[in-house]
Amino acid sequence: MNNIIKETSSDFISCKLIWFLFLSELNWNPQAINPLELVPESFWPEVTDLLIEAKYIGQKREYYLRESDKYIVYLSKGGKPLT
Repeated sequence: MNNIIKETSSDFISCKLIWFLFLSELNWNPQAINPLELVPESFWPEVTDLLIEAKYIGQKREYYLRESDKYIVYLSKGGKPLT
């Protein structure tokens, strides 16, 4: 059980890194596809649940574009890239 929790946590952190790269890409390519949406079934079910809860998957494009704008504004004000 403990190994599943560690693996789930590690997988979610990896997904979080992909999420912020996706938000950056959306800034210059509004048609970018969320890579986390492509194969959610390849993650542990617990990871997929966390991705949905964090709104990293399962949202409309307008939501992703708004989140991208917020992230780029954060970076433009001297914020550190979230990794």
